[in-house]
Amino acid sequence: MSRQYFLDAPYCDPCLANQSAIVATTETVLFPVATFTQVPASDARVGKMYWFKMGGIYSTGASGTLTLTPRWGTTTGGVTFGASVAQTVPVSLTNEPWYIDGFIVMRTVNNGVATSSTAMAHGCFYGGGVAATAGSSFAVPFGGTSATIDTSTTQGFFLGWTLSVAGSVTPQSCAFGSVN
Repeated sequence: MSRQYFLDAPYCDPCLANQSAIVATTETVLFPVATFTQVPASDARVGKMYWFKMGGIYSTGASGTLTLTPRWGTTTGGVTFGASVAQTVPVSLTNEPWYIDGFIVMRTVNNGVATSSTAMAHGCFYGGGVAATAGSSFAVPFGGTSATIDTSTTQGFFLGWTLSVAGSVTPQSCAFGSVN
């Protein structure tokens, strides 16, 4: 009997209301893993691809940097897939839109043994810039590090946001699912 795949099936309902604004200058999750980006235990298999799409608004008060850290897990202690560079952000933005698009590919899987599977993630943050200023919008790619992860227990995709200066981000939409 052949396998049957349901393409682009989300794992949970997408975010339908704004999340609380994040004003911390330390790494903070954009969307709660248990609510929006959870992966059930033993769901992974070799070649499986998970996708994520997120969006919202952000503001900056001064010159600083933005770092995005994709992780497998539920906290900042999760295994990293490779943080972005600390990208300088445009100054004095107010409620500029942003969008994130990316995927995770399962490379090796052993659902029976903790921390014996590997995966790779890639994604990119696209942010608006200063109005009427050419070239002020920017992109911040992240990922590219093969990570040894645990697929034997319920985990998830944790995307950490770190803005080094006064400012805020309001996560507004999130969808997470599997391509195959």
